[in-house]
Parts: sequence; C-alpha cells; structure tokens
Amino acid sequence: MNKKEAIRIYKEFNEKIKAYTLVLNTTDIDRLTVAPRKGSAYRNRMLSIIEGELFELQTDKSYVEAILFLSETDLGEIGNRDIALAKKSLENILKFSKEETMEFSLAMMNSYEAWYDAKNRNDYKIFEPHLLKLIEMSKQRLQKRNPKIHPYDLALDDYEEGMDRKKYDLFFSLIKKELLPLIRKIDKKKGYIDDSFLYRYYPADKQAVFMKDIMKYIGFSSEWGCMALTEHPFTDALSRNDVRVTTAYDEHNITSAIFSLIHECGHGFYEHQIDPKYDAYPYLHQISSGMHESQSRFFENYLGRRKSFFRILYPKLQELFPENLKNVSIDDFIRAVNVSKCSLIRTDADELTYPVHILIRYELEKEIFENKIDLNRLDQLWDEKYEKYFGIKSGKASDGILQDVHWSGASFGYFPTYALGSAIGAQILHKMEKDLNVDDLLEKGKFSSITAYLKKNIQHYAALYSFEQILEKATGEKFDPNYYIGYLKDKYKGLYGIK
Repeated sequence: MNKKEAIRIYKEFNEKIKAYTLVLNTTDIDRLTVAPRKGSAYRNRMLSIIEGELFELQTDKSYVEAILFLSETDLGEIGNRDIALAKKSLENILKFSKEETMEFSLAMMNSYEAWYDAKNRNDYKIFEPHLLKLIEMSKQRLQKRNPKIHPYDLALDDYEEGMDRKKYDLFFSLIKKELLPLIRKIDKKKGYIDDSFLYRYYPADKQAVFMKDIMKYIGFSSEWGCMALTEHPFTDALSRNDVRVTTAYDEHNITSAIFSLIHECGHGFYEHQIDPKYDAYPYLHQISSGMHESQSRFFENYLGRRKSFFRILYPKLQELFPENLKNVSIDDFIRAVNVSKCSLIRTDADELTYPVHILIRYELEKEIFENKIDLNRLDQLWDEKYEKYFGIKSGKASDGILQDVHWSGASFGYFPTYALGSAIGAQILHKMEKDLNVDDLLEKGKFSSITAYLKKNIQHYAALYSFEQILEKATGEKFDPNYYIGYLKDKYKGLYGIK
C-alpha cells in the first residue's frame, strides 16, 4: 500500500461510515423526540443491526490497514491529528466483536426506554435493572479496552482527552473549598430575592413563541438549524448545516425552557461554526466535551443571565405573559433568574450551586467504578449526597436519580465536563470582555459579533487541538479554574450583599 492508495481507501470508507452514522443519528433524534413509544422494541432491534453493519465498515481489513499505514505517514498538522484520532477510535472498536457491539447498542437504547418510563412513572425499579446491566457492561468494556488504566480514568479521557481522577479531584476539591461556604451563607438568606413570579402558570404554546424570539435574537437560523421537543434537552449535528436542538417546557417554571434552549443553541453554534475545511477530516468533528460545554454554558450563563441579553427580549416576554410579568421590572427579572438556592434539579440549577450537582455525580461515578458502593442502594446514595451537600432530600425518584438521561446511554465520565466547561467559559469571558464591549453588543442586538468572536477564537478549530491548547490560543493563558471561582464569588456576593 502506498500513501495515495491509503488516502483513497480512507476517504471512501469514511464517506460510507458517515452515511451510516447519518442514518443512525437521524433516527436517534426521531427516537428521542417524536417516534411512537410502542414502536421502540422493533425500532431498537433494527437500529442495532445497522450498528452491526457500521461495525463491519469500521473494522474492514483494508480500512484498518489504511489507518495504520497513514498513522506512520506525515500528512501535515491537520491530517496527522485526524488520523491520530481515527487510530485511537479504531483501537477501541477492534477490542470487540460485531455481536458485542450490537448487544451494547441495543442495551443502551432499551435502557433509554426504561428510563423514560421510570421517570414519568416516578418508579426507579423500572430503570434499575437496565442501569445495573449498563454499569457492568461498561466496566467489562473499559477493562477489555485497556486493563492497564483504571476504568474510570479511561471513561473520563473518552469525554475529555487527558483528564483523569487525579485532575478532576483537584478541580472539585477547589469547588468544595471555595464555593460550599458561600453556598451555605446564601442558603441562610432564603427570600432575599423574590423569584416567585417565575413559577406561575406559563402555557407551553406561548413559551414556544418566545423560543422563536430567542433564536432570532441570537441568530440561530432555520437555514441550518431547527428545534424540537424532548424529555431531556440535547443537541445533535448531522452536519455543519444541519444542527438539531431540543428543549422541554415546564408550565410552572418559565426559565426552564428558556435557559435550556439558550444552552443547546451554544452547542449548536459550535457545530455550525467549525471551519468547513475540516469536513474532509471526519475525526476532527469529535470535539472535546469540555470545550463543547464551555460554549453551551457560556451562552446560557455568561451571556443569557445578563440584563443586557434581555434588554430587547424581556418586553416580548412581558407581552406574552402580562398577567405574570406586567409589574415585574427587568431588574427584578434578572435578579430572579440569578437567584441561588439549594435545589434538586441540575438542569434548572443556578450558576453557583451547579458545579456541586456535578460534584455529586462525579463522586457517585467514581465510587461505582472503584467498586466502593452497594449498587443496589444507588438511588438512596444519590439522595444521601444531596442531603450532605445541600441539606435537602428528594421525595421522589424523578427528582433524584432519574432526573438525568446520561446513565441510560452509559455516558459514564461525561458529567464532569459540565463543570469543567463552566470553568473554561469563565476564562474565555475574562478575555472576551477585554476585547469586546459585551453588554453594549447585547443591548444593541449585535449578537453576531459575539458568535463571530467565538468562532474565530474557539469554535473553528473543532478537534484539531485539546481543550487546553485551544484555551491557551484563545486567552494566552493555561487553564486556570480560579477565573471561575472568582467570577462566582464576585457575582453572588454582590447579588446577596455579602462582604
């Protein structure tokens, strides 16, 4: 095999692999949004067969040989990175048979169906056997992939290259040391800020109108993106110009859909604003989870919870819900959407308590993969963690262990990237505010200037570099979580009048 032949084979197989992946991802979006629930058993079985056919392509002898040959060839910075990621993916895939791949895929899809039923019926027992099966399968798979590396370190690296328990332990110990005392001080000031009007009745059909206003304001165009409803919001990109975001309405919490949509649009812009030249390099679209979450959390919090963001949007919200918001000033509204309180639901959590929600999940996952806990008490241990850190306990499983969808997809190791992404975002904000007048741009509706800045400094790189390399290019500094700690302390001490 020569270089020209290897590149030809690599490109031809990747086109086929992308086609199968498109079918699977499109069907997956449909499965999680509008597909009839009663069709799940048949649908999931058929999808597992397609997963098997995809496996055949990914492990074809000529494709494997092409990747291995190219991994020893100089293809330039971009090509070398793409092949390095392709080889890493291949090494993982080759550890399993087609049958094992299909079985794991089917187990995850069936697990989602069980999670959905369990959450809606508030019955953890429906989901429990599926979760325990996925945990055991995940342990076995991680061990099989690399018995020399601790399985949870391997899982963490899957979602954020270079991260492991040691690094996350240092990060979360900083969270505990610096933020928990402030959280407890603020928790004693319940009622200091009135946010009761956020939990009145807000019909979903009127909320849907406001979602369109948000998307128009931030420039999320129907030419390359669309929105749907789901049980647990997510984003998926079929290509740079086919980005799907979702949200979910809570008719007694107006902020739930608002901020979940802004969050998902942050993910969506990242996918859309990747440099088109990377389309020829499929593995460069496997973006760091931490960087991805930095952009979604950036949209949701560092931009979305500012008064300047709502300067144009808030009058539209008042028009839709005059009975609830007519006498609520924009200042009162912004204070309310930034209230900090110890709560049960991660996706609705404020910025200050949010990383503790992630800490709880990180500690549980670590204990699961270190075999330190009784898995038959997982739902109780979840509640005990919330009581330990927040002083509250869930009265129902749907607000506890069933609230997040991630474990139904065996996404063990993903949760920490939410907190990591938030910290990355704070550092990006610090640099952006030196370069741009952010509030002025938001108040004038010039959101495109901000997305252009993020594209130039962060998003166009895709997966060419690690999150640390991208962050250093964007800010001129290595990753420093103290920007995050400082931002949260300054904001919430000011908001609550704490010296």
